[in-house]
Amino acid sequence: MIVTAIIPIILTVGLGFLLEYRRSMDVRALSSIAIYVLLPCLIFHSLLTTELTLGEALPIVAILVLTTGTLWLLGKTVARLRHLHRDDESFFLLATMFLNAGNMGMPVAYYAFGQQGLDLAVIGVLIMNFLMNTMAVYYSSRHRGGRRAAVRTILSLPTLYAAAAALIMRGALHITLPAFLLDPIHILGLAIIPLGQLLLGIQLAKARDRVTTHIRGVIAPNLIRLVVGPAFAFAFATLLGFHGLAPKIAILVSGMPTAVNIAIFTTEFGLLPRRAATAVFTSTVASFLTLSGLLLLLSR
Repeated sequence: MIVTAIIPIILTVGLGFLLEYRRSMDVRALSSIAIYVLLPCLIFHSLLTTELTLGEALPIVAILVLTTGTLWLLGKTVARLRHLHRDDESFFLLATMFLNAGNMGMPVAYYAFGQQGLDLAVIGVLIMNFLMNTMAVYYSSRHRGGRRAAVRTILSLPTLYAAAAALIMRGALHITLPAFLLDPIHILGLAIIPLGQLLLGIQLAKARDRVTTHIRGVIAPNLIRLVVGPAFAFAFATLLGFHGLAPKIAILVSGMPTAVNIAIFTTEFGLLPRRAATAVFTSTVASFLTLSGLLLLLSR
């Protein structure tokens, strides 16, 4: 499982890194295609056609929400005990709470657990996208008073409408689309997996020059993100008595590295961008090792 799930991601991310190293890529254009076309297609198709029931999806929702909330409490506690400045507290929360469910979570789940794993990971992406564009935007911009920006960002994302359309068609109207429409949507949706990994490699290559003197400042957030996060998820799965694939996917997603969007948000709003880039870069590189260990434990 480790070879089939991790090696393809390392190769694809490495290819994106090499591509950016050899020639400068337009990340904004590629990201727009991924966010506004491919990801909505994947979410729409997965929610419309999945065989998962609400009972099967509930564990991943419960575990991810509880884990994120617990990490928030942990971050606030650490910030208070260490008397962190508000900007340092914001960085700490951003680096530990918000994970890369899309570029990393979906492909790992797909390579390790197949289509059902991907369907469950999509639910995790929806949860993280909502949290990313509310809490993450808030903590990135609160020194500028950015609550309205968070609301505008949420309402501008097509993933919200794609999910709503699929759920309405499936749950209320009990209809689907003909194959000549559904098949291209499916193909476009699957394209997010390789493109997302290539984008991650490109963004890591762009961030490499900003990884300078902030290594010591990201060790604790990286440990919390990669080790404590999945440990909390495992504890909640055990306490709530969840079994099967859904809790495994929740634990796996909880062990993903810091989201690339954190580096984007902090750069946009001027909140310790170099430290954020360092956290994204180092946690992603370290995650290839920690995720291998996590997959080994989940395969037992």
